[in-house]
Amino acid sequence: MNHFDEMTALLYLEGQLDTEHAREVSAHAAACGECRELLRALQTEGLWLREALAAEDEAIPARLAAVPERGGAPWGWIATLGLSAGGAYTLWSGIVIPWQTQAAQAGFTQGNLLTMLFFSGAFWKGWDAMRSLMEFMAMATLTIVVSWLLRRHWRRLTTFAAVMGALVFALALPASTSAAETRHGDPNFTLPAGEEVHTDLMVASERTEIDGTVDGDLIVWSQVVIVNGHVKGDILGFAQELRVNGPVDGNVRAFAENTDISAAVGKNLMAWTKVLNLEQKGSVGGSVTVGSTDASLGGTIGGDVMGFTHAMEINSTVGGNVKVHGDYLTIGSGAEVKGHVRYEGRNEPEVAQGAKVGAIERIIGKSPSEPTYRGAHFYVHHIILWGVGFVYGLAFLLLMPAFYADATAECKKYAPAAGFGVLFLFATPIAAVIACCTIVGIAVGIATLLLYAIAMYTSTIFVAGWLGEVLLGARPGMGAAIGRLALGLFILHVLRVLPYVGGWILLAAMIWGLGAMVLTIYKRLRPQLATAAAV
Repeated sequence: MNHFDEMTALLYLEGQLDTEHAREVSAHAAACGECRELLRALQTEGLWLREALAAEDEAIPARLAAVPERGGAPWGWIATLGLSAGGAYTLWSGIVIPWQTQAAQAGFTQGNLLTMLFFSGAFWKGWDAMRSLMEFMAMATLTIVVSWLLRRHWRRLTTFAAVMGALVFALALPASTSAAETRHGDPNFTLPAGEEVHTDLMVASERTEIDGTVDGDLIVWSQVVIVNGHVKGDILGFAQELRVNGPVDGNVRAFAENTDISAAVGKNLMAWTKVLNLEQKGSVGGSVTVGSTDASLGGTIGGDVMGFTHAMEINSTVGGNVKVHGDYLTIGSGAEVKGHVRYEGRNEPEVAQGAKVGAIERIIGKSPSEPTYRGAHFYVHHIILWGVGFVYGLAFLLLMPAFYADATAECKKYAPAAGFGVLFLFATPIAAVIACCTIVGIAVGIATLLLYAIAMYTSTIFVAGWLGEVLLGARPGMGAAIGRLALGLFILHVLRVLPYVGGWILLAAMIWGLGAMVLTIYKRLRPQLATAAAV
């Protein structure tokens, strides 16, 4: 018998030959070393092919999740869990707790923190309904993700589907909303003295003057806002010039070019403005948080002062502590600070004769964002940041290996990736903000901004994978891909801490990776779009 060809060998391995022919092939393979080697090679290739096809349908390949042989320790998973725990601890202790402390000092207590972040529901008094809508969207998204992960076992999940459907239906039920009175100037609006609005008042005009009484919150969009009357709730003002001459029982949240407070504010003052002036006859019962170019504080402040300014002058009585980041700090002779003062800036603070100030902590000659390369904390911090990024990239690589490989390959197309990255870097947040301007689109806009933030963080992972491939080569295998990811992330973290150019390098990497993601998503959607267009 002559040597048999590869097709005959494949049919023999698959058991598709008749009995007599199979017996002849078996006898010939037993006597012929060349044909026996061919059978062995084809059998090995068949096993590899079946394993590769099975791995495509697995969320995590079985060979990675398998129990290690010979009682060995799963060092890869131990390292991953350890880095995850370190990243969670760093996030909690380095970001969440300090942020909560600063928020509490600014008047944001735990009970009203979420409400304060949305200005006590002042953007839209149907916020309870919006919260229910967002909860519905979150639950629907979770349902889709879980359904996709368990799609192979969907027939066994009838009970699960029924429960999730009931939850979605319950969250979709309409919630009660509270009303607000809306006024539009033509082009100006004035609430006359003696007139009272018994609910929240929303005003949009060129010039707004409140001489009467507002029993709820005052929300105003105007070029000039003058409040001479009594506001029993909060003031949320978007204006070029905001002047508060009448008492406010709640908080004042100002987003304006110039803000002037000459009356009593019952709770807290938060102002993001070019110039803030708290006059001597004005007062704030709680804390003051200000971000401005120039800030002048007089009167009485019951709580703490937190400022991010170019220049701040304090001539008031402050019942708490003062924390200022800026270039200049002046404490006048009439100032009395009952707590301590912490000042971070580039110039020495000026303390006038007669000022009553306790301990002053000065951090001079260093910008708050300037890294301290000599301290061990700096390097430990960045090692942990690298670990967090590596764990995130490892999870992405294991859960979506095909997408990771395609996006990494798209990074090789320098010009298209950079172009699409720049486009979506600016277009996405603009579109999301525009969507948030409408009640119907606010949920879509917020979700888009969240996904945009996640995409910006994820984008560097693909650039790191490409960088590792350039340095180590494109060897096949999951282990090689993990090594390329680790090396690429390490190099990016080294580059990002370089003075002056580190931030620009990180921004370029994020733009580049974002463009690669967009190209990958487009290529994956293109066949579906073409099919839909044909139908």
